[in-house]
Amino acid sequence: MASDPNQGPSDNPNTDYGSPPTNPYDGPQNPYSNPENPYSNSYGESYGQAGPGFPPPTGSPLPLGEAVRQLPSQWIRVLTHPGASALAEESGKASWDIVWVQLIISAVISAIFSFLVTLEGSSFMNVPTTGSNASLLTAYRSVLTGASFASIITVPLFFFIGMGIFFGLAKAFGGQGRFVTQSYTFLLYGVPLGIVVSVLSLIPIAGSFIAIAIGIYAIVLDVFAVMAVHRLSGGKATAVILIPLGVLFLLACGLVVVFVAILASQIH
Repeated sequence: MASDPNQGPSDNPNTDYGSPPTNPYDGPQNPYSNPENPYSNSYGESYGQAGPGFPPPTGSPLPLGEAVRQLPSQWIRVLTHPGASALAEESGKASWDIVWVQLIISAVISAIFSFLVTLEGSSFMNVPTTGSNASLLTAYRSVLTGASFASIITVPLFFFIGMGIFFGLAKAFGGQGRFVTQSYTFLLYGVPLGIVVSVLSLIPIAGSFIAIAIGIYAIVLDVFAVMAVHRLSGGKATAVILIPLGVLFLLACGLVVVFVAILASQIH
């Protein structure tokens, strides 16, 4: 039966014009997305459920000799291009051997410059080197020298204590990183900044102010490192870093109050 040309479009969906879409509000599908991973981005890179969208870690652990050779360029890169993206890309090279190499470098340099500061401080002491004063000055120098070289042990010790605190808090906030990756990433900027602070310690007053500014910069990099390693948002990463620092600040204030109270009681 021929159709009437004066009639409107047919209600029959099986016409030459095809069937209408089942849902006219469905937008175009992303041809690059991964339907099996709802957290993949438009380029198909999976960042994980809690990830803020940084590039995934690139590279793999290197042989120790090659890792040591690349350290200076890595230090320069993460310091001159601060951000979670650069740290995330470098974190894929984490391994325990290069972690210990950086810790040894940091501990030895800290011990050397602490000893130099001790010698510098002793040279400014106008104490007669005769009788009991000589014995007292010798004992003072011996204690400071021992404390300086004890940093070879205390630097790795306090580093791992701090890393353990940060790691536990990051996991409590849903962090996904590994302990070795976190340690390696923190050292990539911590070691060169520590070397700079050690050199500045030889400058009496100006060095202290510059060291404070470097310390603030290091805290910012700590936040970026937690974001990169544990795939956390900026707010959570900031909480991971600032909570322990806040506790230390309160403890320090409490110790100052106790010391002032004891001193006041002795004076009265």
